[in-house]
Amino acid sequence: MSIRTTIQDLESIAHCFEDMKNIVVARLVPEDVRAHFRQVEKEALSGFRSLLDAAIIRLEEDNSEKRGNDRYNLKQIPVED
Repeated sequence: MSIRTTIQDLESIAHCFEDMKNIVVARLVPEDVRAHFRQVEKEALSGFRSLLDAAIIRLEEDNSEKRGNDRYNLKQIPVED
């Protein structure tokens, strides 16, 4: 007899473990500590948001520079001494 495990089975098991973890954390970790960790997680996510915003701005600046050069058909000409 063969037992096949499906993705749905694994997801159900994962949800059970997540529920057990939440119960254990709720009973063992004081609320002020949980609040502190939530704040730390929020700060980390804000840091990632800042990184993404900076990357988006950099890409937009690169695109605007390229469009500006294309608009005037500018090309670099080497200068010999």
